[in-house]
Amino acid sequence: MQFGIKKRDNFYGSEIDAFRRSISSLFDDFFSIKPGSMFETDWVPTMDVHEDAKAIYVKAEIPGMDEKNIEVNIENNYLTIKGEKSEERHEGDDKRSLVTERRFGSFQRTVRLPEGIKADKVKAEFKNGVLSIDIPKDKIEEPKKIKINVK
Repeated sequence: MQFGIKKRDNFYGSEIDAFRRSISSLFDDFFSIKPGSMFETDWVPTMDVHEDAKAIYVKAEIPGMDEKNIEVNIENNYLTIKGEKSEERHEGDDKRSLVTERRFGSFQRTVRLPEGIKADKVKAEFKNGVLSIDIPKDKIEEPKKIKINVK
């Protein structure tokens, strides 16, 4: 008689494991859907925000848009990028869509900026579907150190 753990038949185990993974994936996919996300038509461009000692740098991907349909505002240290991407219409009744994955509609992204920016010196450029915004920072005075002599 042999004691210990007996190895399962690989075929039987892999079939059950594959079924368990597919059921688990089904529930994960179902519960990861946000309320209303199945029927939303709005989209939000992706963006990166970085900073160094001199400025804050923002890059937003807004492919397929014309720069005249994009608006950039800075108010009370909030950067807002908004616009509208129009859906392309197919002419003629004989055309039908086979796959439609691109998003259309209006969007708005707002990011809080740190204190000490020069809102009047902002530079923005839109090239190849990427909006680049450079926001210079004010020179922040460092606190003065005062030595106190104790007698």
